[in-house]
Amino acid sequence: MKTITSILLLAMLSFVQLHREQHPAPAKPAAVLEDYFRQQMGLAADTLQQLQQAIRSHAPVAVLKRLFRSGRLAYKRAEFLTEYYYPHLIRSINGPALPFADGENSRDILPPQGFQVIEEKLWAPVISYKELLAAVTVLRTQFTTLQSQTDPYGFMDAYVFDAMRFEIYRIIALGISGYDSPIAFLSMPEAAAALEGLQRAAILYAGNLADSTIKHTLRARFREARQYLLQHPGFNEFDRLYFITTYADPLSASLLALQHALSLQLPHERRILSPEAPHLFAMQYYNANGYSPNHESDPTAVKVQLGQRLFYDPVLSGNLQRSCASCHQASKAFTDGMVRNTSLDGKLTIARNTPTLLNASFQSKQFYDSRAIFLENQVSDVVHNKHEMNGSLQQTAHALKKDSAYVRLFNKAFAAGRNSITEENIANALASFLRSLTSLQSRFDSYMNGDATALNATEKKGFNIFMGKGKCGTCHFAPLFNGVAPPYFAEPESEVLGVPESNRPHAKLDKDPGKYVLYRIPIHRYAFKIPTVRNSALTAPYMHNGVFPTLESVIDFYDKGGGAGLGIAPSNQTLPAGKLQLTPLEKKALTAFMQALTDTSSWKSAASY
Repeated sequence: MKTITSILLLAMLSFVQLHREQHPAPAKPAAVLEDYFRQQMGLAADTLQQLQQAIRSHAPVAVLKRLFRSGRLAYKRAEFLTEYYYPHLIRSINGPALPFADGENSRDILPPQGFQVIEEKLWAPVISYKELLAAVTVLRTQFTTLQSQTDPYGFMDAYVFDAMRFEIYRIIALGISGYDSPIAFLSMPEAAAALEGLQRAAILYAGNLADSTIKHTLRARFREARQYLLQHPGFNEFDRLYFITTYADPLSASLLALQHALSLQLPHERRILSPEAPHLFAMQYYNANGYSPNHESDPTAVKVQLGQRLFYDPVLSGNLQRSCASCHQASKAFTDGMVRNTSLDGKLTIARNTPTLLNASFQSKQFYDSRAIFLENQVSDVVHNKHEMNGSLQQTAHALKKDSAYVRLFNKAFAAGRNSITEENIANALASFLRSLTSLQSRFDSYMNGDATALNATEKKGFNIFMGKGKCGTCHFAPLFNGVAPPYFAEPESEVLGVPESNRPHAKLDKDPGKYVLYRIPIHRYAFKIPTVRNSALTAPYMHNGVFPTLESVIDFYDKGGGAGLGIAPSNQTLPAGKLQLTPLEKKALTAFMQALTDTSSWKSAASY
């Protein structure tokens, strides 16, 4: 009997093994994506090899451009994985065609590499085949290295979803804006290719659900979004507002729904935009504390109250006559409305225009030259600046310890005791107040979150010009509209615009060296951090030196190509020198859109103490 049982058991096991061999279990999605990624890296490398051969044989330019486009599309189909798992390679694969030096880690100037460099050379009036070949050869090496990696790429399910949603954000802010195809304007077909890669990944994961509803919804939304992109390839004519609200944002929300359905969670980490945000424009999910030094530095209601009181108190200044609010007036969106304010002694003018403090918490660097990392550093810098406040946080702490009201507030806001009033706590209280000055509830924000009546036709057109023909969105990145780009919201962009010293005819280039003063790196000369254009209708005059009195005059400056259009551009101007050729109606629409970014509802309570 035992023998028969054993025989039957062996026979059953053999049948099961044979069935497994003939019908293996489907590979897990992450493993399938590893094969897909390797395939796309190989396809990009092979296409670039063909491009190398075509360059060597001096093939027609049309052939070179076709091969270039094919290589870019192969990259774009796997961009969500490359950008997420290999962020250190992105500048050399698809970074701007500009030299780079960060200054903090190294003062070396790195030459530009990658697709955008090739695009610039390939679309040039006269092609240097030698330079073009060298650029393609360097880029191909990147892809062959990624393809031939022997170790697993290490894709993990929850992070793949993070990468997919990041790619939606990237398409919106950097793709359809022309940021990474600034000359050939291949933005729409490349965005469609990026969505093709996302669709492949999303459908793989949706196949694990018993309920096929999410899978069918995703498939339909991806198909419709890609069709819209491919049917409307014209860069200037593309309706970005319609695409974002009709296709991109719903896709983002659907991917989040799929992630939840699969019970995939990311570990908690500090971010500017919460991973639970349904889409990029869900402004209530933005974290004003994302750039604070640590959790202990985060604002509390008591800290904010204390910081607001300090903000309006001249005790911080050396002559006890100037407060923070003297120059950052709430009635003027926390600016002063002046070209440049006067120094504390009234004898000089401050070096630069007073910027708004609204949404300063959404900048990873402070000041026009990006010299301060945290708002606490900014506070200390201003207080101790001899022309601005000529104060001392140490002396202020000594004075506040004699004020019983401040002693109570500090003890309540920080650890009670003799040492609650310190330089660090004063700076943190003020920084806490600044972090409370968020302004993300404009009419534009209402429109992007479902209120179809919030914008008129002119304002909608203005957004499309801002993100398209006007190229504003390639520096003022949506949706914060400052120089910190999604999806990582990391390093703020600085640009060399060629700003004149005055608004008079034939004015010379402004002499302020900008970011150059920090590290003495030549490419940083005349470079300034990109500010937000939110509430810009309230913050005139504009630029670091307050040279332009109106939004219209700023738009005219950009329309001419910045300093290049005025004949005063420095050799390192990073703003494209070509004229935008905006019509009067387009300029009017652009102004109307920026006015729609005004939000006074969020900070009126901070107008006094």
